[in-house]
Amino acid sequence: MDVVIALYSPQSTPRFRWAAKVFFAKAMKAKLVHYSDAEAFANAEGVRVNYSPVTMEGSFHISPQGLLWEHEIVEQELFTSRWNGLPILCQRTIGDLPFDPLSATFFLVSRYEEYLPFIADAHGRFPAKDSFAYANEFLDRPLVNEWALAVGKMIFGDGFDLAHHYSYRTTVDIDNLFAFTGKGALRTIGALAQDLAHLDFANFRDRMLVHFGLRRDPYNTFRKQRNLNKNAGVPTTYFMLLAEFGPRDRNVSPHSTKAAVKLREIADWAEVGLHPSYASDSDLDRVGKEQKMLQEIIRRPIAQSRQHYLKMRTPSTFRNLVELGIQDEHSMGYAELPGFRASIACSYTFYDLELEAELPITIHPFAFMDSTYADYLGYTAEQAEQAMMAWIAPVRKVGGALISTWHNRTFAEREPHWKGWVNVYKKFIDAAKA
Repeated sequence: MDVVIALYSPQSTPRFRWAAKVFFAKAMKAKLVHYSDAEAFANAEGVRVNYSPVTMEGSFHISPQGLLWEHEIVEQELFTSRWNGLPILCQRTIGDLPFDPLSATFFLVSRYEEYLPFIADAHGRFPAKDSFAYANEFLDRPLVNEWALAVGKMIFGDGFDLAHHYSYRTTVDIDNLFAFTGKGALRTIGALAQDLAHLDFANFRDRMLVHFGLRRDPYNTFRKQRNLNKNAGVPTTYFMLLAEFGPRDRNVSPHSTKAAVKLREIADWAEVGLHPSYASDSDLDRVGKEQKMLQEIIRRPIAQSRQHYLKMRTPSTFRNLVELGIQDEHSMGYAELPGFRASIACSYTFYDLELEAELPITIHPFAFMDSTYADYLGYTAEQAEQAMMAWIAPVRKVGGALISTWHNRTFAEREPHWKGWVNVYKKFIDAAKA
């Protein structure tokens, strides 16, 4: 169904234009045409939506709540109620809807609350449990997409459907390309000494076998991943941590020849983006250096990224990425809990609330990480499989883009709590593929 929205508003702000695009064009998949002239709107083609305090004959009426006309960042007194089984906010008493979906979309998707003072976690991150979505029990829902589907049925009829827009992408963070290979002489000697000090003779033996070329490095599971993804027909993006060694950045040396060879191999069959290091969330020069190294290794531009530890500062991290030419950002999610951090399951451009401007970088929210279930929540492989499968149907129904995040070490199944996870991955991508 080719859907066209003629949207009228007597006033306009950057907030309004961005929120309308996110809700109608991105979530509802409609062609959007703005009107500020009432006479031109009355003769407009498509379904007419009137976003103003006054009703207009022959148009669907949304009464503005007011957030989109503001120009400052202040604490918002919002609460949720229910409409057609959906949580809603920015309630209204007039109009064809009991809430303003554009203001509600703006509050949630812009991450408005992350511009306000908050108590950060140990990594300087905004905690999932402090979010409005968690407090109101809809963190697990692509709520903006659900609103778009419900409103779409109201204005286009019950035949309105979005499921055919559904897509799935698998992404893999490479925090450590190899377990033992490419670490350099000093790190290798230190690791061997530590193995002996802890009487970890199995690890000592494996490290030596890999070092002398008698066994494949346990984290070098990329061919297995390639075959699984190829058989399922799912697109794949890898995010490579390429930083100088540090307490939270323990990948192979960025100068390792073996690492360069492996990365070029991966880049031949999958998209490769940058995994900016732990200390880089507010350091433009550091990210730029890491980006340059990765570009030189794989010999192509790097325009995608996901922050290591999902460590980001809103909006400075995104401004830095824009300056470096990053076009697609994949950090919009939480480490400690699965769910939709921005309450949306489709891509959208970043809105900088401090500048009151849309930035030229596209955000791709993900639903969950493997490590969230295994490390933070302590799920077994069987429990995680059941939880992961539950994401597919809701996102498919609203025509969303489902993205999952994994780590290459998961496929090694080396640590006890990762046993059985390769089978979980295979079952999940087979079920989630478009």
